[in-house]
Amino acid sequence: MAEAGNREALREQLRSWGEIQRTQAANRDRLVLACLESGLFTKEEIHALTGLGRTTIDRIEKSKARAAGH
Repeated sequence: MAEAGNREALREQLRSWGEIQRTQAANRDRLVLACLESGLFTKEEIHALTGLGRTTIDRIEKSKARAAGH
């Protein structure tokens, strides 16, 4: 019985962690797009400041174009 309770507690922690990660990723994407669209930061600067991979920055940028229907 204790294992079932432990499983449910761990499941809830994992679900909660996943929700936080998705929220943070969405916020990160909005901030990266704002920086790119402002023209004040290059992809190289964003990479250097955040440690995000250049392919991740490209993916974020492309997701905006897809959302706009381009």
